[in-house]
Amino acid sequence: METTDRTFSRRSFLIGVGIVGAAAATGAALAGCAPSGGGAQEAAATGDVPAVTQRLLDRGIVGADLPDAAPILPAEAPERYDDEADVIVVGLGGGGLAAAGYLAEQGLEVIAIDKEATVGGASRHAAGYVDILGGTEAQNALGFPGVYRGDDDAAIRDAESSANYSIDEKLLRTLIDNHVEADEWITSTEGCNLVCTGAAWNDASREGGGGAFYNALAQDNLMNALEKRAKAGGADIRVQTAAARFVFDGQRVTGIVATDEDGAEHYLKARKGLILTAGGIGMNKDLIRAYIPSAYEGAVQGGPMPFHTGEVFRMGLGVGADFSGFDSWCCWEGGIDESIAGGDGQFWHYFWHGERQLFHNPWLVIDKYGHRQPYHAQNVQIDTYNTCLIGGMGDLSTTSAWMSAVGHHVYNICDAKFPEEIFKKSVTPDSVKDKCRIPLADPDRLPENKGLVSADWIGEVEAAVERGAVKKADTIEELAEMLLLDPAVVKRAVEDYNALCAQGFDDELAFPYDPSWLSPIDTPPYYAAIVGGQIGKTLCGLRVNDLLQVADEDGRTIPGLYAGFSTMGGMDGEGNYGCLAGNGGTYFGGVGSSLITGYIAAKKLIEHEG
Repeated sequence: METTDRTFSRRSFLIGVGIVGAAAATGAALAGCAPSGGGAQEAAATGDVPAVTQRLLDRGIVGADLPDAAPILPAEAPERYDDEADVIVVGLGGGGLAAAGYLAEQGLEVIAIDKEATVGGASRHAAGYVDILGGTEAQNALGFPGVYRGDDDAAIRDAESSANYSIDEKLLRTLIDNHVEADEWITSTEGCNLVCTGAAWNDASREGGGGAFYNALAQDNLMNALEKRAKAGGADIRVQTAAARFVFDGQRVTGIVATDEDGAEHYLKARKGLILTAGGIGMNKDLIRAYIPSAYEGAVQGGPMPFHTGEVFRMGLGVGADFSGFDSWCCWEGGIDESIAGGDGQFWHYFWHGERQLFHNPWLVIDKYGHRQPYHAQNVQIDTYNTCLIGGMGDLSTTSAWMSAVGHHVYNICDAKFPEEIFKKSVTPDSVKDKCRIPLADPDRLPENKGLVSADWIGEVEAAVERGAVKKADTIEELAEMLLLDPAVVKRAVEDYNALCAQGFDDELAFPYDPSWLSPIDTPPYYAAIVGGQIGKTLCGLRVNDLLQVADEDGRTIPGLYAGFSTMGGMDGEGNYGCLAGNGGTYFGGVGSSLITGYIAAKKLIEHEG
C-alpha cells in the first residue's frame, strides 16, 4: 500500500480532534464527547492536557494521564486513504476472527488487522470454550440442559448476584438472546476439531476433549479454522499491523491509522464501522494502576498474554468513549513474583511453565505472620454458574484470599520430594476437564507450542531458581531469609504444618486441605516462591450498550464503533475483582466471551449500519 504524506497545522489538529488547551482556542468544545454534568464539552483542560484526559482526571481516575494510560487522540481524515473496506476489525483473537468471518460471509468487504505475527490472540492458549447456558444442538444431544435450564431470568439473577448487581441487564439479555446462534456458527467451522462435553467445547485431540495431548494451546485448531474460514469468505487479514489512532471527524470514527511491521503508517477507511476485539489491558501497568487499582496492588504477574497492552482501549477513550467495569478483573492462581526478592523483573511468564505448575499446588502456604492460607480447589459449590471451571486454572476464590493477605501475596513452601509428591495430590475434581495443576511431564503429550513450554518441567523449576524467582535452600532459616521473612516465624509454621501432616487430616482451616495435599516439609533442599495472582482477564474496558456499540459518558453511541470482549468492559460489573467464582466472562469464560461477543458485534453492525 502507498502511504500518503499528511501534515496538519497544530491548530487544525487540535480542533479536529476536539482537545482543549492553552495552545488551542480556550473554551473550545470537544465535538461529540460531552459527558454528563457539564464534562468534557465545557471543561477547560490544563495547559496542553486534552479535554478527554482532563475529564477522566476530574472524574477521579488517578493515573489517567500517565504516559501509557493517557487517551490516544485521533487523527483527522486524510485527503486520500490508502485503503478502505466496509468494516475494519481490530484485533484477531477468537472474537475478531469470528467477526471477520461472519461479516465476510454476509458479503461485506472486511480488512482485519492484528499487531502480532499470528492470529488467535490469548484465545489460542486457552483450555476450553465454554457456554453454560446450553441450548445448542450439540448440548441438547448430550442432555445438557444448561445451568439454568433455560430460565433466562435465573441466569441474569445469578450473574448480577456475583457482580454486585452492577451488570447492564440489557447487555446480559443480548448475550442470552444471541449465544446459541453464535455457538452454532462457530462450532460449524470446518476443521475446528471441537467436541462438545456439555458446558464446553474442547479440542478432540486434547485431554479435555478426550484426546491424549495436554490442554496447552488447546484452541489452536479452532483459531486456525476460523482464520481459514474468514479468508475463504474474502476477509483481508493483515498481521504485524498495529492500530495506532482512530480517524475521527468530530462525530464519527471513519477509519484507523495502522502501522505495518516497518513502522510505516497506513490510513484505512471503514465505510460502515469498526469492530474492536483487541484484547484487554493486563500488560499495561499504567492502565492497570488507573483502571484496575486492586490489580496494581494485588497481581504479581500480568496477562493473559504479553500483547494485552491496551492501545485500542486508549484510542477509544481518545474519541470520548466511556469505560465500564472499573476495578474488575480476574486472575489465575500461582503467579510467581519476579521482583520483590529476586527474579528477572518481568511482569509475564507463560502460565504452563513448570515453576508455575509447582506453586499452583497446595503445599505449605503462609502469609507474613506464618498463618496458613486457604486453597479452594474442590470446595466451590457445584451449582455456581461457573460449574465447568471449578478446579480449573483460576477464576476462583483462592487468589482473592491470597492477595488480600498482608503484603498482597503469600509464600508457598515445599521440599525436595516435590517431583513425586505433586502427582499424589488430588487437586482437581474428576469432573473437571482442565487438569491445569498437573505438570506437563510427558513430551509425547505436549502439543507443538513454538518453545513456550517444555515437558522438562523440573528443568523449568531449576531455571526459575537460577533467575531467583524460586528460592532454594538447605535450611528453613536460609529459605526464610531469601523470602525476606522472619526465620523464626517460618520455622514455627513448618513445624506446625509437619505435625498436621503427621496426624493425617486438616483440622485447622475452615476449608480443610484434602489429606492428599498434606506433604510434610522434611527433606532438603527446600523450595519456595512468593505467590499471588496472575492477571487472567481484565474486565474494565470501553462501555458498550446492549447493541455492543461503544458509548460515551452520557450513553450516546460513538458512530462507527462496536466492541467485543475484552476490549469492551462491563460484562462482570463494577468492582468485581480477583477470582470470584464465575468472574471472567459471565456465562462463557474468556474464550467463549471473545468468540460470542465478536459474532454478536458483527451481527449488530450489519443490522444497524446496513
